[in-house]
Order: sequence, then C-alpha cells, then structure tokens
Amino acid sequence: MEVFLTLFAGLFTVACGQINFAPVFDTVNTTGVDGDLRQRLVTQGVLESTAEFTVLGNLKAHVPGNPSALLKYEATSDQTLKVIENGTVLLNRPLDREAASSTGNNLKVTFVAYYLTSTGARLSADTSITITVLDVNDVEPAFQKLPYNAKVAEDASVGFTLYSSIEVIDLDVGYYSEISLSCYLDQQSAESRAQSQEACETFGVKPRQNSQGNYTGFVFLKKPLDYEVKKGYTMTIQAIDNPTRSGTGLQLMTTINILIEVIDKQDSPPRFLSTPITVTVFENADNGTRVGSVTAQDGDEGNPRPIKIVNKAMGDPNNLFYLMPAEPQAPANLQYVSRIQVFKNIDRETQLARYDFEVEAIEMENGVETDQRVTTKVIVTILDEDDNIPQFQQSLYNVSVLEMDSSTLVNAATTVPGLNMRVSDPDDPTNAQFGISILSQPTAGLFSVSPTNATQQAQVTLIVNQANQLDYENPSMRRQQILLLARDLNNPTDHSSTATVIINLEDSNDNTPEFLVQEYRASVREDQVVGTTIIKITGSDKDSGNNGLLTYSLRGTGIEKFNVDPSTGLVTLAQTLDYENTPAYQLLFRAQDNGTPSREASVSLTITVLDYNDFGPIFNPPSYQTSVNEGETNILIPVIVKARDQESLDNITYTIVSGNTIDNAFVLHPRTGVLSMSRGLNYEETPQKRGTFRLIVMATDADSPPQSANTTIDISIIDKNNHDPQFVQSLYTATISEGVPTGYFVKSVSATDQDFGSNGNITYYIWSGGLDHFTIDQMGQVTVSSGAALDVDDVRSYNILIHGRDQGSPPRTGSTTLSVTLTDSNNKDPFFSQQVYIGSIQETVSIGTSVLQVKANDTDSTKSLQYSIERLSIIAKSTDGTPIASIYPYDYREAFEIEPTSGWIKVKSGLSRDSAAAIDFNVIVRDVNAENNQEQTAKALVIITILGSADLTPYFAPPWSLTNPTYYYTLPEELAIGTVTSTLIATDPKGPFSINNFQEVAEPNGGDLGDYFSVNQTSGQVKVNRRLDYENLTFKLIKFRVRAFSRDGLRSVDANITIQVQDINDNVPQFSQSKYTVTVSEDKVYPYQIASVFARDLDSGSYSEIQYSLSGQGHEKFMILKSTREIGVGLLLINNGTFLDHETTPEYSLLLTAQDNPQALSSEVRQRSSVPLTIQVTDINDNAPSFSSPEYSFLTVESYDLNTNIGEVRAVDRDSGVNGEIVYTIDSVEPVPRTPEEDYFGISSESGMLYSKNSLRGASSKSPYKLVVKAQDKGSPVLMSTTIVNINVSSGQLDNGKPIWISPRFGDSNAVTITNLTEHADLGTVVIRALAVPRTPGASIEYSILSDNEETTEFAIDKDTGIVTVARNRTLDREKQETHDLILLATDTLNRTLQSTRLLSIKLQDINDEEPSFNNCPNRQYDVPTETSVREGEPVGTLVYTAVACDLDNPPYNTVQYSFYENSTLYCYPNITQSFKLDASTGQITTNKILDRESHTTYLICVKASKPGQRRKRELPSRQELEAHLRQYSTGDVLFLLVTVSDINDNKPTFAKANVYTYIFSYPIKDTVFQQTASDPDLGDKGRVRYSIILSQYVNTAKGRNISVFDAFKINSDSGQVSVGFQSYKYFIGGYFELTIKGEDYLNTNMYSTYKLKIYVGEKTSQVRVVMDADANRDQQLFVETLEKNLNQNSQNALYIPTNTRYHKTASGTSVNQIDICFFVVKNNRVIDSFDGTTSLNEVQSILSSQNLYSPGPCEPATTKSLEGWSAYWWVLVAFAIFMFVIIIILIFAVRALYNDYKESMLAITKVQLVQ
Repeated sequence: MEVFLTLFAGLFTVACGQINFAPVFDTVNTTGVDGDLRQRLVTQGVLESTAEFTVLGNLKAHVPGNPSALLKYEATSDQTLKVIENGTVLLNRPLDREAASSTGNNLKVTFVAYYLTSTGARLSADTSITITVLDVNDVEPAFQKLPYNAKVAEDASVGFTLYSSIEVIDLDVGYYSEISLSCYLDQQSAESRAQSQEACETFGVKPRQNSQGNYTGFVFLKKPLDYEVKKGYTMTIQAIDNPTRSGTGLQLMTTINILIEVIDKQDSPPRFLSTPITVTVFENADNGTRVGSVTAQDGDEGNPRPIKIVNKAMGDPNNLFYLMPAEPQAPANLQYVSRIQVFKNIDRETQLARYDFEVEAIEMENGVETDQRVTTKVIVTILDEDDNIPQFQQSLYNVSVLEMDSSTLVNAATTVPGLNMRVSDPDDPTNAQFGISILSQPTAGLFSVSPTNATQQAQVTLIVNQANQLDYENPSMRRQQILLLARDLNNPTDHSSTATVIINLEDSNDNTPEFLVQEYRASVREDQVVGTTIIKITGSDKDSGNNGLLTYSLRGTGIEKFNVDPSTGLVTLAQTLDYENTPAYQLLFRAQDNGTPSREASVSLTITVLDYNDFGPIFNPPSYQTSVNEGETNILIPVIVKARDQESLDNITYTIVSGNTIDNAFVLHPRTGVLSMSRGLNYEETPQKRGTFRLIVMATDADSPPQSANTTIDISIIDKNNHDPQFVQSLYTATISEGVPTGYFVKSVSATDQDFGSNGNITYYIWSGGLDHFTIDQMGQVTVSSGAALDVDDVRSYNILIHGRDQGSPPRTGSTTLSVTLTDSNNKDPFFSQQVYIGSIQETVSIGTSVLQVKANDTDSTKSLQYSIERLSIIAKSTDGTPIASIYPYDYREAFEIEPTSGWIKVKSGLSRDSAAAIDFNVIVRDVNAENNQEQTAKALVIITILGSADLTPYFAPPWSLTNPTYYYTLPEELAIGTVTSTLIATDPKGPFSINNFQEVAEPNGGDLGDYFSVNQTSGQVKVNRRLDYENLTFKLIKFRVRAFSRDGLRSVDANITIQVQDINDNVPQFSQSKYTVTVSEDKVYPYQIASVFARDLDSGSYSEIQYSLSGQGHEKFMILKSTREIGVGLLLINNGTFLDHETTPEYSLLLTAQDNPQALSSEVRQRSSVPLTIQVTDINDNAPSFSSPEYSFLTVESYDLNTNIGEVRAVDRDSGVNGEIVYTIDSVEPVPRTPEEDYFGISSESGMLYSKNSLRGASSKSPYKLVVKAQDKGSPVLMSTTIVNINVSSGQLDNGKPIWISPRFGDSNAVTITNLTEHADLGTVVIRALAVPRTPGASIEYSILSDNEETTEFAIDKDTGIVTVARNRTLDREKQETHDLILLATDTLNRTLQSTRLLSIKLQDINDEEPSFNNCPNRQYDVPTETSVREGEPVGTLVYTAVACDLDNPPYNTVQYSFYENSTLYCYPNITQSFKLDASTGQITTNKILDRESHTTYLICVKASKPGQRRKRELPSRQELEAHLRQYSTGDVLFLLVTVSDINDNKPTFAKANVYTYIFSYPIKDTVFQQTASDPDLGDKGRVRYSIILSQYVNTAKGRNISVFDAFKINSDSGQVSVGFQSYKYFIGGYFELTIKGEDYLNTNMYSTYKLKIYVGEKTSQVRVVMDADANRDQQLFVETLEKNLNQNSQNALYIPTNTRYHKTASGTSVNQIDICFFVVKNNRVIDSFDGTTSLNEVQSILSSQNLYSPGPCEPATTKSLEGWSAYWWVLVAFAIFMFVIIIILIFAVRALYNDYKESMLAITKVQLVQ
C-alpha cells in the first residue's frame, strides 16, 4: 500500500509539476521506541495496573524528499490511548484485563501521521496495532455454586472422597490463576481453633485443575470417623492463588465453610446400662416372682435397632430364671427393658447363697438377630429361710473303749475317744441356732454332752463324768447306749433330730515277757557258711492270745551278720564272719508280745568268732613280663616271683601249673621263685606262633587249710629276621587320567613276610621310576603325590619300582614293578592366535553387522571353546581420545556382542560416533569341557573405531537421543480419559522445521496392547484413551513407538514411549474370613501367639502393606503384630503384663481392623476394613484346693474295729470340671511307721474321711500322730495343698492314769526352753522347780532325770521337791555346749508303772570368759606355720593375708584386736613393719614396700590376737621349744604366718649345654634319640618350657653340602625328648644331622634359649668295642661316662660315643663274666667303619689299659666263620665298590641323555601336529 501511494504521489507530482510524498513512519529498534510502538505495546505489553496518563512512547514519521514537512499525529480508536500532535502517546484511562474486550484486552488502535501540502492537501499514513494488556494479580479466587454441604458415613474408609462439588475460579492468568486449596485453622478463639483443627485433622482437600484458573476441590477423609464420638464438623476451606509466589509475590485468599454431617452406621454392639446386674430373692420364691430387670440399648444412637434380651445359651446352668420379652421405653424408645422372673424353685443351701447367670442383648434387623450382641452377668443374692433342721452326721455311732488297768482306776471326767460326732444346720446363722442334749442313758448322770448350744455346725463330744464306773469286769457296764437330741432353737417343735451312741468295753494287756536267764553266750567259726545255727533262745508271757504271743529280734552293732526266727528264737548266720575284723559281737536278744500296747524284755547275747585260715598268698606285682632271644637261654629281664601272706609270712611254695612246654623248658625255683630255662626255644614253638608264652604260677602257703594264689608270667620270644618280603604280583598295571587330583588312588600293592613281629612288618616305598609324581603309604596304596605334574604330552607311562622292606635288623627287601599309563584329560588352558584385534565400523551400519572375528585354540582333544566379552573391561573414548566415564545417556557397553562359538563380533545396538568414537574390550575364551569344573580361560584385547557420517535424520527433543531414543513417564492409575500426559516435539534438521506429522507404529510384540493411549497426529499430544486400573493391568509398564515424519515424508525417526503406571491407594483390605473366633488358655502370657489373621489388599507397594489393630472392651489385653515370615499375616498375641482369668472374663468380643499404607503421612489416603474377633478364654487348673482349716484334731481308740471313721477333712477348689475334682491322700505320718502293720490310718480319696485301715492295737503308746493330708485336684498340672491332722489314739482306758505336769508348762509341744542360767553358774544354783500331780488317789510324785549321756550329770533334781539345781559348775561352758536337754521323769509312788516325762532345754547365757584364739575358729584351722604367698613387684598396699582369730563369746564380748608379735627369742621376722602393715581391727596384712623375691624369699610374720585394751600375755615358749617345732607353741593367741614371695615370669629357660652330640643307627632300634631339658627358676606354668625344633639340617661331609630335613626328627613339646622321624636313615650314613632346639617360656614366647644337637648316623656294624671283666660292685654307668670323657679329652681328631653295654659276645656265644662297651668313632664329622674305629682305639691303648680294658675290635662279631679271613682283603671289596659306583654314574648319565632326546622328539611331533 505504501509503495502504491508513493508511486501515485509521484505520478501526481509529475503531472502537476511538483512531487509530494505521503509520510512514512520511522522505526528505531535500537532505542526500544519505534514509530508504531509495536515493541512496547504489543511485544512487551502494558500492565493492567499502569497509571492513567502514563507516557507510553512517541510516534515518529518523515516525508520522503521533504524533511521540512510539519507532521502531526493522531489516533483513530476508542479513548484508551491519547496521542498528542507531537506524537506523544499517553494512557488515557485505567486498564482492566479481566473486563470485556472493549475496555480490556485485545485493544486495537490505529495511529495516523499527516501533514498539509502547500496546496492544502492532507497527506497521511496510518498503521494499526493490538495492544497487549498484561495481567497482575488483582482478582482473588472465587468459590462457585455455594453453599457446600456434605454427608459421610461413619464407616467410610480413610481416603474416601466425600464431596467433589467445590468449584473455584480465578480470572487472572498464568501463575496468578493457579490455586491451592487447604483446610484453614480459625484463630479467632481457642474454641474455634480447636474445632477447626479437629476438622483439619479429620478431613483433607485436594484440588484438580480443569483449565486455566478453573479448579475443582475434593474433600476426602483422613482418619476414621465415629458417630458416637462426633456427629458433625464445620470445615473451613482456604483458596490461595499464586501458590509459588511468582511475579510480584502477591497472593490473594478466599475462605468458605463446608458443613459435614456424619451418618451413623451399625458398627457398635448394644450396651447394658449397668453391669454387672445385682438382684436379691428369697429362697423358695414362687415361680414367676419378679426379681429385677435388665436394660440395654443400641450403641449406634443415630440409627438404633430394636434390642432383644435373652438368657445366654449355657449361661444359666440350672435354668432358675427367665427374662420377659424386652420392651422399648418412652419417650425415645432407645432403651429396652426385660424383667427377670423366677422359673424354678430356689434352694439357698444348694446354691451357696449366690447364683450367677448370663444374659445377652442382641440387635434385631427386620425381626432377625444380627451378630451385634453383648453379654453381661446377673448376680443373684439368695436370702435364707428357716427350712432346715439340725441333723446328726449319722443316726447310730458304735465305739469300742479299752478298759483301764484295775490298779489305775481314778474317779475323773474324760471324753469318750474315737467318737466323731457332728451336728449341722445349713441355714443362715440367724436361722441355724440349735441345742444338744441327752434324752436317755443306762446310768443317770454317767454321761454328759458338749457343747449344749451351737450355730450351723458343731463337733459333739460325749463326756464320761465318772470314768471308774466303766469297768470291763462289771458285765452290766460292758455295753452303754445313749440317745442324743439336736433341736432348732427357733423352731424346737418341728425342727429336731436324734442319734444313738453305743459304747463297748474291751480288756487290756498287762504282763511283760520273761527269760530263764539274764545272759546267753554262743560261738561260731569264721568260715561257717550262711545259715549255720548258732543258738536258740525262748521266753515266756503269762498273757494269753495275742497278748501272750512273743516275737523275737536282735538289737546292737553287727546284727546284720545274724538272723533270728521271730517265732522260734533260732539264731542263724546271715553273713560271713571275719575273725580279723571282729572277734566277738555283743547283742541284745529281745522278746516282744503282740498285745496293745506291746510289752517287751531283753537279755544279753555274746557271740564269739573263732579264727580260721582265710588269708592266702598275694603276689606283688600281680603279673610279670620278660623276653628271651630265639634259641637262647639267657632271660633278658630276670624274673623272681614273690608272694606275701598275712598269716603264713614267707612259708610259701611256687610251682608252674600251666603254660610250660612239653619238656618243661621253663624252670621255677619252688622257694626263691627264680625263673630260668633248661634250653633255648624257637619262635615257632610259641602257642599259635604268636611269639609269647604265658606261664600260670601258683603260690601255696603252709597253713591249714592251705591257701593259694596264681600269677602270670608273659615271656616274649624275640624272632630273628630270615625271610625276604614277597609281593603278590611281580608286575602291577594301572591307567589314570593326566588330570587326576593330588592324592588320587592309583593302585594297591601287597607283600607278605614269613617272619613274625617287626621282622614281618613291611614298609613300602618307591625306589625309582615315579619321577616324584607318585607316593605310596604303609598300606601299599599308591597315590598321586602333592607335587605331581602329570602331562601325557611329556610322559605317557611310568614303570615304578616299588620296594617292600621289613623292620628286622638288618632289614630285608622285596620288590615289584607298577606300570602306570596316562590318558589325556581336558586340563590345559586355551590360547588366542593373537593378543590384540583391531577393527573399525561405520556408525550407520545396521544391528547385527559383523565387525571382526577372534580365534583361539586348545591342545586338549575334548575341548569346547566359547567366547564372551568381559563386561568390566569395556572402555569407550570420545573423538579426542578422552575416556568416557558415564553410561548415560548412551550405554556403550551394549554396542557389540560376540557369537559364543564362532568368535564373530557383531553390532548389538545403534552406534554413535559422537557418543563413543572408539570402544575397547577384552574377549574371554573358555573351555566349557574342562574337567572338575576348573576354570580354563584366555583373554585377547579388541579395539574397534566408530566411523562417522552426515545424518539428516529427524530427531525428537531431549531427553530423547540416538543412543537412548526413549521417553519415560510415570502416571498414576485412574486418570480421566482424555488427560494429556505429554506432548512430543520433533525437528527436521533439513530446515530446521518443526514436525507436525506423528504416527503410532505397531510393535512386533503388540506394544500398547490395550490401546490405553493415543497420539494426536498433528500436535503430538499423548492422551489417555481408556481406563487405567493398576490392579487389572497385565503389564504395569506400557510401551509403544511413535514415528515422526519429515515434511517430504521421506525421512523419519522413532521414539519409544514407556509409561510406568503407578498404583494409587484405591482398594480396601479384605479379610480371609468374615469373622474370627479363637481360643486361648487362661495361663498363657506374653508373648504367646493365640492365632493368625490374614487380610489382602489388591494395591501394590506400601498401599498393600497392612497394619492390624484391635478395638473393643478389653482390647488392651492383646496385641497384634505383623508376621516377618508370611506376607499379610497378623499374629494375635497376648500383651505384655496381661494375665487372663477364665473365672473373671471367659470371652472377649473385639473388632479387628486392617488398615493399609501404614507409613503414610497424615494427608495421604489410607483404606481400612474390620471384622468381629471373639477370643474365648479356656479354663486351666490354676486354683489349688483349699482346706477349710489349716489344722484338724481327732480322737480315736485303739480297740475300735477296722475301717472305723476317725474324722473328716474338707477342701474346696474354685476351678470347674476335672480341675475342681479333689483327691485326698495321706502324705506323711509322724512317727513314721516301721512296718506295714504300723501304717494305721487311711483316707477316703473322694470324701476326705480318715479311717483306721489297720488294727490300732498298741498305737496309743506312740500317740499323738501327726498326719500331713494332701488334697490335689485332677487338673493338669496337678495342684495341691496340705493340712495338718493330729490324731490322738487312746488305749481305751478313759484315763491312762499318768501324772499331769504343772511346771514346766508347755504349749503344743512336750519341750520347754529356759534361758535364765548363765554359764559357770555356782554349784547348787536353782534352775527351775518341776511340779507334777498324780491321778491316783493318795499317791505322790517322785522326780528323777532320765540319763543316757554324761551331760545330764551336770544337773540334779530333788526327788521329792522337784527342784533342779547345778551339780557341776566346771562343765557349764556355753562355748562348749550352749543348750542342755534334760528329760524329767515324774513317777506315781503308788503305781510306778504310771510315769510321765517332760523335756527341759536349758540355754546358757554368755559371760566374758574367753580369750581370742586362732585355734578355736569354727571351720577354720591354721597350719603351723600357715603359708601364703604374694607376687614380687606388686605395689605398696597389696593384700597379703587376712588373719582371723575367734573369740567364742557372744557380742559384745567377742571383739578382737590384732598386732605384730616381735620377740628376739623367736624366729619372727624382725622389723616386720618395714615390709608389711597390719590393720588392728580387720587383721588384713598388706605390703609396706615393693618386695623382691631374689633379695628375700620368705618372711615369718607373727600376729597376736587379744581383747581391746588388754595387756599381752607373757606365756611365750622358749627359743629351744620353738626351734624344735613351732607347733608346740599352742596357746593360740599368736599366729605364725610364713609369707612366701610368689613368682612372676621374669626368667627365661636356659640349657646346661649349648652344644651336645649323640648318635642313631641307620635302622633305629628305639624311638628316643636324645633329651636335654631347660631350667627355668620361675614356678608353675611360669617355669614351664615348650620345646621345638627350629632348624634341622643334614650335613653330608663327603659332598660338603647342607640339606634342610625338617621331618627327620620329632620333639615332645613338653619333655624336650627328641625321637626319630624316619624308620630308616640308611641314606644319611656318612654324615650327621644338626638340630637347633628351642626351649621357650610357656607363657611368654619372647623368652627362650637354644642349643645345638649333632646326631651322627652309623650302621650297627660300624661299632667298635672294648672288653672288661664283670664286677658287681662297679657303677657301670658312671664308669662308661668317665671313660668317654677321658677318651675324648685325650684324642685329637676322634670323637668316641658310647652306644651299648652288654655281656661279651663272640661268634660262639655270650660270656656273662665279661662286659662289652661299644662305641661309635667319629672322625671328620662322620662315623667311620669298625676297621678304622679299631685302629683309632689302638691309638688310645694307654687309656684303655689304665682302666683294665682290652681286646678292642668290632662290636658285632662275624656270624660265619668262613668270613673271618676276609678282613685282610677289605681293599679288594673297596676297589670293587668304587668300580661299580663309576659304572652306575655312567649309566645314569647315559639314561638321562636318552630321555632328553626322547622328550625333545616328542615335543617336536606335538608341535607339528598343532601346526597342521
């Protein structure tokens, strides 16, 4: 247009002759102000808050070709902007972006620039813009569709959305339109804040954006509701815009209230208005009588149900009451009342005045019972009526009473014994008062009754008022019949009962047995057998029947040796006798009648034992052992058998009774016992050829009858070695694989030897051919050695020469050959043909393209090679060579792969040179057929370079990349369909252009199989296409591919979309059961598991985790935990501190709740569900029976019949069933029955009635009896309790006539203790006056003390007055005896058989009469001197000893003071206080300085004990007495304490000699080689030494080299004894071993010493000897030691080592008159042979001659005479040996050279095969 106007103006001007151009607007971009204000008003925009008349900018224009033209400006639009003529633009009015477009946004303005030409023509130019009005936060959020009201059920689960109609808008834009919703806390008052806080804790609100500035709010439940707690809430919701405080940070807020009403649900059981319910009723009330009522109502008040109240099933066991139908109560009809009425007759005495039953309240729904119910207890108190009569326990009582002796009859009142009569009235005490009287009796006034009045229950006693009238001799009195009456005092006419008592009198026993004489004697020989008759003694008794029938027995020490017939009095032998132990027995022979009480008499019986020879000889030692060489008669260990006899002394004869040879080769001297031989024996002559004879030798004494004893002599015949071992096969073969492990069994060889013993014991070893690859053990088993390196490529077979050698001396050898063939095994590692492979590849190649091939080989025939890439070795580098550390976004480790079998490396994923220009990695080849799963691998390095290329492929926006072309999104389930999840942006690099052509590409595996998402073809928006339900999705990860096409459609790129669907908490936990009912025993405690529950939540993760909880009355007694083993399982446990009681609460009705998402925050959703849980508490036996009384007392008479009832005990048990059933038993009886007949009492196990199970005849003599009765229930475990029952058994005499003690008086025992007498009381001091009264008329009392020991002689009693006085004051010492027991006897002077006793215990009071002493301490004895120790070096104050003396006085007289006792005349250590300190009050002795054992070892410390403030006694012994023996100083007030300074570990072990030597034979004949012990002056384990060999070297003197051989010798770590380690040292002849032996401190290994031991090895034949005459008086060992010393001191170059001392041996035999001393001679550190050794002995002939030694020569003589002349030709043998040695060396080198040639040729062949 502008061009057109300009052109038009030009044409016009040309036509007119003048050219005028239209104005043109200027544009100044650099200043920010341009001509059309586009930058300010359009691009930047104008804030709607801009003030009116603000200058917005300036318009500027020009006229082409006319710079002087006067331009003016104006605007043609509404009045929003004002333009001044000079071009200034002003805001003319306020802006409001939210208003309509006319005054708000999208304001369109046209600016005009014009001028007038010279002709007055108006030329102008205009331009139009749309003003952009920018928003400010000036509009607050506004809630829509008010008001808000919501309802929610109280059982709604946490997370439930209860209101979703909250709408809020904000007309602002951008972040000013963003809104957040929250619950608002009202701060106006504390009350309003509390209410709003409660609402905010219960409910939450979350927003959802519908569009810009448009939101919907959802109110959800945060925690469980309870209608019964709160019925409604007012929630204030706050809406705040600009929640991120963007822009200016200004925020605007609006609040609104929402009323939330809680709807009640049926979730609470009914409840009783009072519990428990208590009512009262009179017994015998009429049926239908109203007792009380029960009121209950529904726990859900908002929606209550009708209530039904009934008796609970099994809750009213006797069905005494019933409940009327419940009726609702006005006005609200919430409460239901049911009346309780009597259903059956009620007896208070049966129900024990109380009756409990259970009622149940049940919620009804449409007339049907629901499971909402509750139980309570009704307690009925039953009131009494007088409906019972006083009743005797039985109607007839029969008792038998033994009459009194006629001489002891007295006229006194007493009770009738054995009469257990009881009257009871079960009514209440107010109705149970009754009287007892006698209706009739044979003799008026003879009997009376007690008590005469009682309440409820009474034990009735029948009293005999005149006992002398009950006389058996009066026939009319033998049977008494009495009629008793019990009458109710409240109703005497109707309520009464009677009982009859019949009393029968019986005769008594009154004569004592008698013997003809007072003493009997008999004798018996000690060898008599058991059962021998000794004597027969009989007595007589004037009584008849059982009273006159006698029983005989023995008393005294040794009665177990004899038997006595109880009926005939015949005494026989029960055990064998021994005159030497007991020559005579002093016994009492007793006769006892069978009367009751029984009477007895005793006489003395002396049985003398006659002596008899009963001791035989006894050998010492009990057996003997010796040995003899085969064919010789010289017994190596002389045997002299010896036996001793206690009676015959040495008069013993010895004989061989068995085991000898046929010709009696063994001879035993009959008197001396010396064993000798008449001839030599062969080994084969021994029994069964075992090499041993066993002789049985008998020793016989000379007594009559003679006694004998046997012993054994074991004689070993030492075998000679004369047979070679023979192998079973001369050739063994075996085939093994070259790869067998160490220790693999190859073959077993076996050899036999006809010799015996060690000569026949065979040792196997490999001689040659094994090349150290094989070993053989002593069983002949050949195995692969530990250092073996078997290789079939090197050696294919082995010919092993095996020797078998016996252990004879000299040993003999046999041999065999083992041929071992090797087979190939897969045991070699593969190898690559080259170690580095280099390749390159274009980055554009397709996946699967081959890059290069690696190749490996393996020489094993069974190889199977597989290739792999070592993932950890993969390294990538960028184009500049820098290593790439990260694998994101491009994981270069996935770029290549390798085919396992071919070794071809191929492209695995897309390559990118920009991401990785070079990739290096290791390829591993592995032999998978390797044996024994061994790892056989090799590695090679592969270097691959990625080559780049130009790429015009479209690409998506990051985070997509070529190396990782994937978008990953996480979306929650249940998104609304149509929700945009993301927008894909792709670019065509050719433009670059934005791509607007997207297509979803079908995946080979189906991709988005459910079509859950769709992609907009133009915009690339990805939207939700169908419902996303996490729980029903087969795959939680949804993948699909989107392809973006370039504009030309020829190029494209793919993006992989991966959407992870995220679970939300939208499922409620579901229990596996609709309700749970479990049982638990009442004895279970924490943490006992009652049951397990299970609930499942279909959600995942933490939303599926379930937390269990309990609610309801009593829920705190239980706890529920999550199982750690089973998912979703809850463990129902008893809570800590809970004690269940079936008797109190038999059942708990709880609510079990499962809630998910336990770790959620308060604002997060949590779902829950609940089911009923019933826990039934089962009864256990937890109540022990309880007796009605802790002690019972009963009376009976010994003349009663068997099974007569004595009395009844009763116990009750609160438990029910078998747990409450009681069994009664008698636990113990005192006095304890000695015989079954004396076990008098029994008890009914069911009723507790005690009865007489045996005859009570004689039981009164030991009366009273104390029984422990046990009541135990039948539960498990059994519970029990005990009570004491005292039974007094009367003789039947209603008064026994014995005196009655008045003083000393006593309570429940017959013992009295007095304490008013001090020790050392004066003679005649009165202790007490005893007083007793007789029961016999006219009689008096005579007093005495029964004495059976000396202590009673310290007191005396006046026989007439009964005054007890001190008789000997010197013995009344409390410290020796504090209590003196006296048995006082009161005797009736008219009938001396009537006696009564009383035990008087006198406890002496203490006085201060004792001195402290170390000798009188109880349980403590001090040696003289007493020894203790203290370690040296301990700090000052260390406790050494505590001296404790005792003062036997009682406090306060027994305080002891201690001090050091120093006396120059004694050995007490002087100036002891310099070293030790003594505590005067405690006696503790401590160190006063640091002690040093090496300076002073012992101290004798004398400690004196005395009373405080008392002067020291001077009664000290003389020096001579103390020196003789300290024990003679026996006053006890001085303690001699010998203190020894104990050791610390401060000395190291030391050896006496640092260098020693010894020898061994090439075939050792003994294990021990040498022993030198180290000394350590420390004590105990501190002085203990541990020995070890730290260096063992063999020195070959001929070759001059040392070899370490550590197993050649062993050492005992405790004793230091060195012993052999090999069986043979044949290969070490000619040299010596040098051992370094270490002796180290047992407790400190850093303290040690060493010594060197040289052990020279020689053959037996190398020994030399000298001869000396035998001399029995010579100390042979000392002589040899001295000889050795002299020889070695006088020899310059030889060392003489004694080896043996023996009887002189020659070729013809042994001479016992001469002694051989054998030596090894050592020169140049090797044992020389006997020839050179003899020569060396000749050099010291002068020393030998001075010791009377002669005939030096070989120690081992020639065994064959024909060889004796060969000694002159020894040099021939030596020359021959040298020649053979040279030949063998040449052969060895030749064989070795041939073997090397063979090996090289085999290796060459192998290499050729490998190359081929």
